[in-house]
Amino acid sequence: MIARALVCHGPTGALRHAAYTDVLGRDRVEWLTADATLANDTVVDLDDPDALPAALRDRLLASAALIVAGAPLPNVQGARRVATWQELLAGPAPAIAADLASLGPRTMSKSIVVTEAPGLGPPTWRAVLALTAMGGGLRRIAARRQPRGAGFEAVYGVGRFRDDSIAYVEAVAGAPPASGLCIYEALGRGGIREFDSRRSINRVISGGAASPLPAAQAHPYTKFVAGLCRDDLPGPPAELAPVLADAHAAYAALLRACESGSAVTL
Repeated sequence: MIARALVCHGPTGALRHAAYTDVLGRDRVEWLTADATLANDTVVDLDDPDALPAALRDRLLASAALIVAGAPLPNVQGARRVATWQELLAGPAPAIAADLASLGPRTMSKSIVVTEAPGLGPPTWRAVLALTAMGGGLRRIAARRQPRGAGFEAVYGVGRFRDDSIAYVEAVAGAPPASGLCIYEALGRGGIREFDSRRSINRVISGGAASPLPAAQAHPYTKFVAGLCRDDLPGPPAELAPVLADAHAAYAALLRACESGSAVTL
C-alpha cells in the first residue's frame, strides 16, 4: 500500500507533484528533502535520476521505497525501481501502435522528443518507448550524443528493427523556450501513421487518401500515477512487459552506441 509520495524538485516537478496530489490527496504528497524518512509504503519520484546528488541517490536506492524515475537508472535492477512508462498509456504512440497491421510490411518508424527541461535521460527514454511501441525490438543501432550549449544537448540514433525496417530516434534536452515537441511516425507499404505536435498533420494515409489520426497530445502522467498507486504494483502491467523489455534493451544499446562511437548489435 502506497501511503505517501515524495517528489523531487525540478523543471517538471510541479506537473508530477500535481499528478500525485490528484491521486493520493494533498496531505499525502511532499517535496523530497535530503533527510526525508523512507519506507516501503513511500513512492519517491525522481524524474531525472542523473540530476540528484550522488549521496542522496545512493540513499534512496538503498532504501525500501518505490523509486520512480523518468529514465532507467544505470546499473540498477530490482522490482522497486521503476522507469516510467506513461508514453505507452495515452496519446499518439499507442494509437499508432494499435493500427500497425494496416500498414502492411513496415519500412521505417521514427520518434523525436524535444524538451525544454535539462537532462537527456527522460526525453531519450520517452523517445525510445514510443519507437519500440511502433516498431518492436531493435536489431542494431548507431548513435551520437551532441552537446549544443549549457544544458542543451541531443542524441541521434539510426538502426534496424528486428523486421529489418529502419529505426530513427532523436531526443533533445534543454531546448530554447517554446520549442518542445514530439513527432511519431510509422511508415509501411500500405500507408503512413504520423503525429506531429507542432502542426495539424496528425493523419493516416492509405491508398493515397488522408484521414485524421484518432490521437491527441495529452500528458498521461496522472494516469500512470493512478495505475501505480491503485494497483500498488512495483512493476508494469503485464500487457506492457514485452514492449518495455524491448525499450530497456534499446535504451541501453543507444547509450552504449553513444559511448563506443560504433554501431551496437542487440
